[in-house]
Amino acid sequence: MSIWVERLRNGSGAQRFDLYSRGSLYALCGAEAFFAVMIAVNADQPAPHWVVLFIALAVGHVGTGIAVIHQGIDTALAGGSRPAGLLALHLAIAGCGVVTALLMFPAEGDLAANREGAAFGVAVFGVYAVVALTPWLTLRRLMPVCAATAAILGGFAFVSGWPARSALALAISSLIAAGAGTFTYRMSIWMLVVMWELERGRDTETRLAVAEERLRFARDLHDVLGRNLSVIALKSELGAQLARRGRAEPAAAEMLEVHTIAQDSLREVREVVRGARQADLTAELAGARSVLRSAGARSRIIGADVEVSGPVQEALAWVVREGTTNVLRHSDATECVITVDVSADGWATVTMENDHIHDRPPGTPARPGSGLTGLAERLERLGGSLTAGPVDGGRFRLTASVPVDSGSQDPAGATTNGATR
Repeated sequence: MSIWVERLRNGSGAQRFDLYSRGSLYALCGAEAFFAVMIAVNADQPAPHWVVLFIALAVGHVGTGIAVIHQGIDTALAGGSRPAGLLALHLAIAGCGVVTALLMFPAEGDLAANREGAAFGVAVFGVYAVVALTPWLTLRRLMPVCAATAAILGGFAFVSGWPARSALALAISSLIAAGAGTFTYRMSIWMLVVMWELERGRDTETRLAVAEERLRFARDLHDVLGRNLSVIALKSELGAQLARRGRAEPAAAEMLEVHTIAQDSLREVREVVRGARQADLTAELAGARSVLRSAGARSRIIGADVEVSGPVQEALAWVVREGTTNVLRHSDATECVITVDVSADGWATVTMENDHIHDRPPGTPARPGSGLTGLAERLERLGGSLTAGPVDGGRFRLTASVPVDSGSQDPAGATTNGATR
């Protein structure tokens, strides 16, 4: 149970929806035991051993039904073979339940009530047996099975002495129950498949973005260091040969050139790294709007035309980038409001607020990760601050404030790599 609770609190959207769907389908199966108990309670002077057997068979039928549905969900998501043995056991228990329902109601009691009880007992096992076949039959085959089951139950009720209208009502009710059960299962499976496909698509997109950034970084490093390292290797070898020949001055000149090239390479590497971390506030706001729209979340940007100095706007741009990434990865938000403001007392502020917290229950503080920690360090170097956490109504708010007169400071020295929480 603790594993389920942990997954509900900290799992992804697909994982939580998977748990909700499975739990609801399992609960529908469990209702069979409740119906069996109600039927047994309403029996007129039943034999105790038949009552116990009837309820035990219903509980066993619930267990095999849950196992069949569980196997069906896993097969729909990941593929697999039909569990013939499990299906045979499920149908065999249903047959035993039908026989027990007929034997549980004595003929010497209230015949009308007993006939109704027997018919309802047969109907419960019959309907749940049909629903369990849903994962393994196509709709073209499943609908005739539902109709045939309903017709058999209605005919049994009519032969048992029910009025024709009541027998017809039982048949229609059984058809509706079986149809509703199969429809509920198929819709749940369809939505589960869609959710997992979206989850895999998001993971694939993230991996592709990381791979693309790695390729860009590797390409830049190759362009910067490839030629310089080759020159360093050649000049080092030349300097070594000159030193062996006793030509100290030419060797020293070559090594000084190696030193100069190494310093240039170090400077160029720093520029590559800094280029990977540079951000523009206007571009990040536009990118956040586009990315959130693609993820199905509405976005509203207030104060997009606010102008701040270079280092300050770069720091706030990183806040927008990190906040947008966290909205996508850690929430199921449908709306995100981004506000950029410069107050009269000289503070530039970016506030991001979304309408749903996904990875923690409401009322608990945000758990700082590498991304938020890096942002806080960057803002602190400019004299600013960062706060993040749930607010009233199940919303999450990220607020960053920086004094606008921090333009003389260089935020590029902040040690953040843009990692997400």
